[in-house]
Amino acid sequence: MDKLILDSVYKNYGEVRAVQGISFSMQDKEFISIVGPSGCGKSSTLRMIAGLEEITSGNIILDSEKINNIRARDRDVALAFESYALYPHLTVSGNLAFPLQVRGIKKDEIAKQVDYILSLLDLQEYKDMTPAEISGGEQQRVALGRALIRGASIYLLDEPFSHLDAQQKIDLRTRVLRIQKLNGLSVILVTHDQLEALAMSDRIVVMNDGKIQQFGTPEELYENPANLFVADFIGEPPMNFIDGVLTADTNKHYKLKCTNIDFSLPKRLESSFEQYRNKKVVMGIRPQCISLGSKNNPEAIGGTVYSYEYQGEMGYLSLDCKGERLLIELKHTAHYQTDERVWCVLEGKYIYIFDPETGDRIL
Repeated sequence: MDKLILDSVYKNYGEVRAVQGISFSMQDKEFISIVGPSGCGKSSTLRMIAGLEEITSGNIILDSEKINNIRARDRDVALAFESYALYPHLTVSGNLAFPLQVRGIKKDEIAKQVDYILSLLDLQEYKDMTPAEISGGEQQRVALGRALIRGASIYLLDEPFSHLDAQQKIDLRTRVLRIQKLNGLSVILVTHDQLEALAMSDRIVVMNDGKIQQFGTPEELYENPANLFVADFIGEPPMNFIDGVLTADTNKHYKLKCTNIDFSLPKRLESSFEQYRNKKVVMGIRPQCISLGSKNNPEAIGGTVYSYEYQGEMGYLSLDCKGERLLIELKHTAHYQTDERVWCVLEGKYIYIFDPETGDRIL
């Protein structure tokens, strides 16, 4: 049975259509992320589920019950805010206890649950301190703990890691993911960080301009992006995109013809190219799917080094191929000089072709 269903949900702010008819469902004990750039509608979607925003039209169904007109406090939903929203006059323990106190839970049970959350999030040493006396990372853990302690049908996390440094993010998201898996929680995370979503989610909703661009597993989004937006948004470093015209010789061997260079396309795609012959397309390939080769390789493409970044166990080589720029991720630490001549090979099975007008993926 579906834990949560959004059915053709719209949210308008005056003339602004923030969310435009989105639909998706969530299974029990599933971890779903909603990702997209600022202003895409992801936070509005979360706030409508929480009951903090009214729905313009459509339906939200939680545990088989339509909750459109149920007040936020009466929904079986827990929400952790980006801004922490802790009570400054209460201690860490007091902030954790508060949601249980307002529900009339007995003191002994409250103390037991507070101790459990303190231990779970490694907050024991801060239990008698106020929010002003602890760091931002510790405040964020308290905010998450306050959402987790109350017990809910679904947990909503609104950019919970956005104010943390890199190490704090890794630590807290591993804690959250472990808690979610061990306790079988249903969680929706809103984030602009696609790497965060890839690392934590069972499935991901990708949004842009108030619409869902694609909904699927991290593997589906990474390996089979539905359009240019998803291909560009998912993956780090981002995919290479090259504009050109699809041409074919007398043997129907297809190439992407650019201003000063042609890129050969894999034979596996040739049977599907006929309808796009002599039309403008966009070729995409991830930096991880380009390797360096020898100039004697007939499939190698020559270029000059535009820049090279050494990053420990790997490097990032920006290659200028007669005006077309390719970013290559290298699994070694050799150094390259600016304007040095090198050759690269595109791994054909990882080449994507998109329609530049609609943005839809062709192949």
